[in-house]
Amino acid sequence: MVGRESHKCMVIKPWIAVVPTTHDRAPPNKVPFLLKRSIKPMHPMHPMHKAVHPHFGTVYSLFPFSNFSSPSISPPNMASFGARARRAIASVPFLFIAAWCFRQMDIPKVVEYQDLVVKAGVIEWDGGSVKILDDFFGVDYLNEMWRGVTATFAPSTLAFDSVSWWQVFSFLIDLGPVYAIWILESYRAGSAYGPVYFPTFFTLAGQYVGLGSVAPVYYFLSLAFGPTASDLARLSTEDRTIRNKDTGLLVLIVLLFHTFEAFAMYVSPENETRHYWTWAWQFTPLWIGMANVLISIVTKRLLSNSNVLTSPRLLVALLGAISAGVWGYVLLYSPYPLSTVFLPSNEEKPVGVEHCREALQTDEVSLFSSSFLWLIYSFLDLGFAGLLGSDTLFQIALLPIIAFAGGPGAAFSFGWYVREKALSRPKK
Repeated sequence: MVGRESHKCMVIKPWIAVVPTTHDRAPPNKVPFLLKRSIKPMHPMHPMHKAVHPHFGTVYSLFPFSNFSSPSISPPNMASFGARARRAIASVPFLFIAAWCFRQMDIPKVVEYQDLVVKAGVIEWDGGSVKILDDFFGVDYLNEMWRGVTATFAPSTLAFDSVSWWQVFSFLIDLGPVYAIWILESYRAGSAYGPVYFPTFFTLAGQYVGLGSVAPVYYFLSLAFGPTASDLARLSTEDRTIRNKDTGLLVLIVLLFHTFEAFAMYVSPENETRHYWTWAWQFTPLWIGMANVLISIVTKRLLSNSNVLTSPRLLVALLGAISAGVWGYVLLYSPYPLSTVFLPSNEEKPVGVEHCREALQTDEVSLFSSSFLWLIYSFLDLGFAGLLGSDTLFQIALLPIIAFAGGPGAAFSFGWYVREKALSRPKK
C-alpha cells in the first residue's frame, strides 16, 4: 500500500512499478484494487518506461509502448484457472456452432466452383459476362489467393442469382457493426494481449474461410479468457466501459473501408465496377485494422473525450441504423420470403451457384447465432455481477422485436449498447 511517508519504489506484479511522489498521492483508503495486490520493493533505477500517473505518482511500465491510463491494460485477468476452465466448458456451444458452419459450408465444394470459374477466366451467366481481373494487388500470391473468392461472390454481386443478391447485400452491410464492436471490445479493460485484443486476425481469417466459422471461436475465446463482468465490476464505472479517446475515428474508418465498398459491390451501375470493388473489399478487415491503429495514434491526442466523432455509442448507432435501412429495403422490396433469402435448406446442393448461395446463408446464420448467444452469456455474466437493472431487462426483451424490424446487424448493435450501458451502472 502507498503510504504518505513511503518513498520506496514498488512493483505491482506483473507489469507496473510505482514510485510515489510528493504530489497527488492517494490516501491509503483510496488505493484501488490493483494496487492492493502483490507489491514488493524494487531498485529505483530499474530500467523501465516512465510516466506520471495523476494519483499514484511516477509509473514505470515493463512495456514501453503501453499506456497506463488505457483501460486495455487493467485489470489483468483475475479469475482463477478453475474459473476459466468452467467458463470454457460452459462456452463449448460456440464450438459446436463453428463446427456446424464449417461442415455445412463445405468449403471444398465452394473451391471446386471457384476453380472452374478461374480456369475459364470469365464469369459468365445467361445475359452477360465479366472478365476476371488478372492483377489487382500487384502481387501474384495475393491475386491467386483472392481470385477464386471473388468468383464466390459473383452470383450475388452481379445479380445472376437474384436470391443471393438480397441476402449477401444485407449480410455484408450487417458486418459493419460486427467489425466495429470487435474492435471496441479490444479496448476493453483486461483485454490487452488476450485473444480479443487482435480482432483483425479473426476478421481477416473470416474473409477466407467464412466469418460464420471464425466468429464462434472468437466468442469462445472472449468468454473463456477475457475479463468477466465480475472483474470489471471491481473497477470504477468509467473504466468498465469503452472510453471515447480510445476509439479514434473508427466510425469514419468503417464507413469508408467497409460500408462504402459493400454498397459499391452491389449497387454500382456497371458489372465491371461491381467486380472491381469485390476485389477491393477482400482486404477490408486489414485496411480497417491498420487505419484504426495509425489514425488513433494521432487522434488520441487531438480529440477530446467528449468529441462526438469518437463516441462508441454514435459508432454502433450509425452502423446499426444503416443496417436497419438495408434490412427495411429487403423487407419492402424483396420478391422472396425472408426464409428463402436468409435460411439455408437442408438439401445438398451440387457444385455451382446454388451451393455458393447456401454457403453464404449458412455463414450469416452462424455469425449472428453466435453473436446473439454471446450477448446472452454476457447478460447472464452481468446479472451474476449485480449490474443488471429492471430497465436493462426491458431493453433485452426488445431485442427480438428489433431483430425482426431492423435486422440482425441493428439488433446486435442495440444489444451491445445495452451491455455497455449496464456496465456503467453502479454495482448493487
